[in-house]
Amino acid sequence: MVIKTKMTMKDIDWNEIWKELMQESSWSRRRRNGDMTDFWDKRAKHYSESIKRNNHADRIIAKLDIDLDCTILDIGAGPGTLAIPLAKTTKHVTAIDPSSGMLACLKENAMSEGLENITCINKKWEDIEIGSDIAEHDIVLASHSLTMLDIKEALSKMNDVAKRYVYLFSFAGGRMCDYNTLWPKLYGEEYQPGPDYIYLYNVLYRMGIYANVEITNYEHKQQFSNLDDAIAQWKENLDVLTPDAEEVIKSHLSRNLIEEDGALWSKREMSSAMIWWRKKENGNE
Repeated sequence: MVIKTKMTMKDIDWNEIWKELMQESSWSRRRRNGDMTDFWDKRAKHYSESIKRNNHADRIIAKLDIDLDCTILDIGAGPGTLAIPLAKTTKHVTAIDPSSGMLACLKENAMSEGLENITCINKKWEDIEIGSDIAEHDIVLASHSLTMLDIKEALSKMNDVAKRYVYLFSFAGGRMCDYNTLWPKLYGEEYQPGPDYIYLYNVLYRMGIYANVEITNYEHKQQFSNLDDAIAQWKENLDVLTPDAEEVIKSHLSRNLIEEDGALWSKREMSSAMIWWRKKENGNE
C-alpha cells in the first residue's frame, strides 16, 4: 500500500529558499560576504543624480496611504529617493541605510530642499534595535532594498514597528536586461538576480500575514548627458574598471541607448510588485 503525502504551502520553508537564492545570486557570489556597502558608497553620487531624472518616486508615493501627520520609516533609503519627497508631505521620516555615502547624499539633498524633518540612521536593518534605535512609525517602507538573508526576521521586525501599514516594493519577474547581456561578457557566467516578490509573499503567508499584491508594468527610463556619462555609470553598476570592460559596455550602450531631446536614454519595460498590509491591534487585515 502506497501512502501519498500532500505538501502544502506551509510545509515549505520559504525563508530558507530565500536565503539560498540570495547566496547564489551573482552579486552575493562576487562579494563573498554579500556586503554591498562599499559598492553603494562608491555609487552614491552618481546614483543620487540619476534618480533626480526619473519619475520612480512619484510612481511609488502615489500608492501610499499617507497624510500630513504620519511618520515614515524608510528602510534602505539611499540618497533620499523617497525620503525627500515624503518629508515634504508627512510629519517625519526616519531614513535607515548601511551606506554612509548614500546618507551623506541624502543629507545634502535634504539641506538643498530646506527639510529638517528627516532623521538618518547609518545601520543595517538587521542591526536596528526597536526601542533604542527607533520607535514605532505609522508607515514602514522598503523599496527594492530587501537584501537581508533572514528575510523572515527582517519582515517580522518591520511588522512589529509599524502602526498602520507596511509597504514593500520588489521586482516581479525579469530585471534590467542589460545585466543579462553584459554580465556573461564581463564575468563569464550567466547573471543570477536575487529572489523576487513571490518569495516575500510566501514568507509572509507562512508567517500568518496575508498581504495584498499589486503588479505594475512600467517603462524604466534613465537619462545620460552623453555616452561617456552612460559608460561611467554602467562601469559603477557592474563594478568594473578595466579598458576591456569599458569597450564591452561602450559597444552595448552604443547599440541600445536612444537619442532624444539632446540626451541619451535607456528605456526598458519592467514589472514591479507592491506588497502591503494594514496593521490591526491583534494582527493584520
